[in-house]
This record gives sequence, C-alpha cells and structure tokens, in this order.
Amino acid sequence: MHLLYSLAFTLGFISALPYFLFQALLHRKYFSSFWQRLGDLPREISSGAEAGVWIHAVSVGEVLAVLPLVHALQARWPKRTLFISTTTLTGQALARKKLADRARILYFPLDWRFAVRRSLDTVRPSLVLIAETEIWPNFLRECRTRAIPVLLVNGRLSDRSMRRYRRIKGFMQRILDDFSFCCMQTEMDRDRLLSLGAKQTKVEVCGNLKYEIAAPESIQAKTKAYRQLLGLAPNRFVVVAGSTMKDEEALVLAAFDTLRACCPEAILVIAPRHPERFREVEKLLSDRSVSYAKRSELNHGRPRGNQDAQVVLLDSLGELATLYALASVVFIGGSLVPTGGHNILEPALFQKPILFGPHMSNFREMSEYFLQQQAAVQVNDAAELGDGFIKMFRDAELRQRIGDRGQAILTAHRGAAQRIVNHIESIEVRNPKFEVRTGE
Repeated sequence: MHLLYSLAFTLGFISALPYFLFQALLHRKYFSSFWQRLGDLPREISSGAEAGVWIHAVSVGEVLAVLPLVHALQARWPKRTLFISTTTLTGQALARKKLADRARILYFPLDWRFAVRRSLDTVRPSLVLIAETEIWPNFLRECRTRAIPVLLVNGRLSDRSMRRYRRIKGFMQRILDDFSFCCMQTEMDRDRLLSLGAKQTKVEVCGNLKYEIAAPESIQAKTKAYRQLLGLAPNRFVVVAGSTMKDEEALVLAAFDTLRACCPEAILVIAPRHPERFREVEKLLSDRSVSYAKRSELNHGRPRGNQDAQVVLLDSLGELATLYALASVVFIGGSLVPTGGHNILEPALFQKPILFGPHMSNFREMSEYFLQQQAAVQVNDAAELGDGFIKMFRDAELRQRIGDRGQAILTAHRGAAQRIVNHIESIEVRNPKFEVRTGE
C-alpha cells in the first residue's frame, strides 16, 4: 500500500510541477527550499546535536501554535536540541524570526523514502512531534522502522481532511498505527481519528496549544510606536481585518464604507493572509480609488505622509499581533468566503471584540464556543459586517464586554502544553532513545 501511495505522490508532484515552477518564477518561491525538501540539509543542522526533538509545524499558524510547547520542552529538558521544520516559506521566515535562538530551523522533506531517510540521517531525532494535521505515510513508517517515537500534537481533523481520509480508511488505519500517541484538540477531533481506525489507547484530548498564546514582548511600546507610525490619535476607531483571503477584501471594503458613513475618521488595516497577494489587494484599492498607505513604505518613528489614508495595507510579516493590540474591533479573515476561517485567539488575548463570517469550519468548536459565551459576533455577509462595525463603534461598553469574555475563555483553556509534556514523559519510560539524563 505504501508503494501505491509513493507512486500516487510522485504522479501528483509531477502534475503540480508546472504550477510550482510558475510560482517560483513569479514570486521567487520554492527555490530556497527545494534541495532541503529533497533531504539535502546543511551539515550544521546535526552538528553537536544529542537526543534531539524534531517539531514539524507546516506554516505560520502551526509555528505560532507550537511556541508555548517549545518553551515547555526547554523548561523540562534544557539540554536537548530542538529542530523546527516547516513546509511554507512564510512559516520558515516566522520560525527563524521567533525561534532561531532556541532551535535549528529546516524544511520538512517531501514524502519520498529517499528524501525522508536523508533528512532523518542528518537530524537523528530521538522524538518527533507533528503539529495539527500533517500525516505523511513514508515519514511515519521510516520513523517507526528506526524506533523513533512520533506524537501528533495539537491534532485536529477538518471537514475536508475527513472527506479525503474516509476514502482510504483502511490505509489510514495502518498510517495512524505508526503514531506513538495522538494529542487532539477537541473531543470531535478525537472521535474523528478513532472513526478512521486509530487505537483508543493512543488517542486523548489534550486541548489546543493555541490557547497558550502569549503577548509579544514589549507589546505596549510596540503599540505606541505603531500609533505614531500610522498617525493615529488614541481615540481613533481602528478596524483590523486579519488574514483576509481572495475575493474577501472587496467585501470588507464594502462593509468599511458603511462604517465611514457614520464615522468618517475610521481607519481600516487590512492584512492579506498570503504575501503573494499583496499586489493584488493593492490593485483592488487603487481601482476603487481608495486612499491607502502601504506598511512597507512607512518609516519607523515617522508619522506617515498621507494623513488622509482610509486604509493601511499590511504588506509585511509578523506584525499582525501588534496591530490587533491597537484595534478597536477585529474581523477574522477567511470567514466571509468558504475557506474555513482563521484563529480568533490573538485578538481575544488583547480583549478585542471579534467579528467573523459564516465559514469557520477550520475552527468550528472554538468559534461556536465563543458565540455561546457571547465573546464574538457572527455575520453572514458584507452588509451585516458593516452593521456590526457601526454597532461596535457606537457602543464602547459592548466592545469591552465582548473583549473581556474572549480573554476569560482563553485563560480558562490553558494547559495543553503541559499535558503534551506529560505524555512525552510517559514515552521516555518505554523508549530508551529518549531516556532522562541526570541533571535534566
């Protein structure tokens, strides 16, 4: 079965190759990662490493999620080398920015046996932690062959993943057996994994690592600097639309026009999810004759020249959390269009009122709980989003109540990182490769 999978993976790669080449030439993507993804890792990756822990976090969201786990692992086993792998360029950039001083950063191999073996030969981990939904059969099988325990951490199964995995349920059962343990986010995720054939003794709900989120360092100073950078008075109403997707920015702009009819001084910060879409969104703003400023053209410490700009295009990486901190209200992108939504916990951390659309399948249980606790507001379309902006603008007490409830939810759901560490400790007892050393 693994042979058929490898053949299908190869055929899929070949068929997608023209797209990858186009993206590489157009956006300069994939060139820097290609050889590493074939298992050709720099020698310094393994230099002096001992009993290392390899954490795979595919992209930006997963990198942010594993940050508290990295801190917990280092607190428990300070002498162990940590390796962080990603698949995407943006995930790699964020990992280097956040964790370069704590871990060795690399790209995850393409799931061919030769690439997997070369990567494992270099990293030589004693334990592998795979975040969320990354299930790669050849990688898992090779780890099992080498007696390297693998944990699925912060595991979740989306509607889309379940539809795909149900078609190959027999194969999935074999793949899931290669995991040593699966720490799932919710009961629904656990039940879905069990329905695919996972052994009950290997699956447990440990909570969501994303609830462990912490504010960036020196957040107050950074927020003050951004207010100066954007020329914002302390009482100016700021809408932040985070991680917007294709065809969504036009809807957000329509809703913002509704707000500006009663609040002309309002300003919108719009942050597209994917960097390759920055130019596309800029063209949309230009075509609509919207007065805008680009973050990349603003100088730190200097107020922007265009004081009349209605919109700021956040064409940068790693700054959205700081922008959430100065927002008056936050809209969660990917939810007015059917792409599954994005994480709502960062704005909740800063006690911000949260609005999102009807498409939150990637965060269903979280978003439903926030709605039940009146810690967020759901809208169905651009018109309702505009009405929601106006309601938040007119009612400061409502904004405060919603923000307070969101932060309370976040505080009450912490603890996933420690539960995962507890499971790793239980694996130590069974696996001599990850034995406890004196002084650790």
